[in-house]
Amino acid sequence: MSNLSLFIAVATAIVFILIITQIFGRLITLIGQPKVVGEMISGVLLGPTCFGYFLPEASSYIFNPAVMPYLYVIGNLGLSIYMFLIGNELDTNVFSKKLIKQSSIISLSTILLPLILGAVVSGYYFDIFSGGKVSSKFFSIFVGTALAITAFPMMARILEDRGLLKTKIGSLIMISASIQDVISWVLLAFVTSIAKQEGYLHGYITLGGAFIFILLIFLIVKPLLKKVGKQTEINNVLSQNHFSIIVIILLASALITDKIGLYSVFGGFILGLAMPKNPIFQNEIIAKLKPFTLAVFLPLFFTFSGLNANMLILSKMTYFLPCVVIVSLAFASKYFSSLFSMKFCGYSWRESSAVGGLINARGLMELIVTNIGLMYGIINKEFYSILILVAILTTLSATPIFNLSIKKNSKLE
Repeated sequence: MSNLSLFIAVATAIVFILIITQIFGRLITLIGQPKVVGEMISGVLLGPTCFGYFLPEASSYIFNPAVMPYLYVIGNLGLSIYMFLIGNELDTNVFSKKLIKQSSIISLSTILLPLILGAVVSGYYFDIFSGGKVSSKFFSIFVGTALAITAFPMMARILEDRGLLKTKIGSLIMISASIQDVISWVLLAFVTSIAKQEGYLHGYITLGGAFIFILLIFLIVKPLLKKVGKQTEINNVLSQNHFSIIVIILLASALITDKIGLYSVFGGFILGLAMPKNPIFQNEIIAKLKPFTLAVFLPLFFTFSGLNANMLILSKMTYFLPCVVIVSLAFASKYFSSLFSMKFCGYSWRESSAVGGLINARGLMELIVTNIGLMYGIINKEFYSILILVAILTTLSATPIFNLSIKKNSKLE
């Protein structure tokens, strides 16, 4: 395929994806769901579940193998940028010791129970759902990790749509979700290192690398960026040179966290947290990055992740009961552990339920984990499809649970 033909093929796929995600994104809002949920569902429907099943020739033409790597690169780049924006917009002034302590309690409780249930699932279903590359012990760790993961990017979108991102509760949820997902990715690094026959060392490198990366960002990069923030306030505009430097650091952060075994979203998010919180600087960053990221980058990421999901596999009765059991355990393990840990921290039952509903959402982070599991032979395609269903159902339930938990015309603080 020539360069011109490749450009036409990639551009065609992008235009098609943006049209479909816009349609589903708007439709889903009619039933009270966030637009992001429609974008995720449209990604699944564009895969072999619907579009690839009914129109296989058209699907092969639009999503041909030559196009897919480019969609992957663009989509993941967009997700890293978006999480950088989320970190940039979070009000770190509310990150009190009490809030961090509460977030840690919630995080540990919502990780421990899924890990325990993962071991239970492994004991019953290892023979029918294992990909054959790891033992039952590491399979159970993977399942626990998949059940413990939280839809970090999607949760950020939901909170942002609700105007809760800069509130105390919003910050509590984001800190808790980030802790949960970092721990989950470290556990995943151990499992994939075993699957790739790299040994335990890779997991320890991931843990140590994450700690060193955070120190470098906050001890070295943050002071330098503080000077950029002050200069921006003086000039009332972010210069092109300073903006270029920030973009370079952002891409480097995403690359580093990918290399050490964590996902690139954490590189973007942690760098965003270290950004100066000067209003003019924040607004300049948002104006330069946010519109295009939301309109183009994120829909491509959602679609690429959904293209590998084939929900038609679940029509086989052999997998119906295990599917019901796993979906039920997935929901209960996150929602109830979050509910009771929030109540333990002094929040009302309604606040606890609302946060439990949001933290229970798996979203695209679940899709990422399941793709890794399938790629390295940890799980098979049947279990992959069940986990995709977990991602969809828990995410769809987040907004209804939130709305039912909070009284009409009342707000979380």
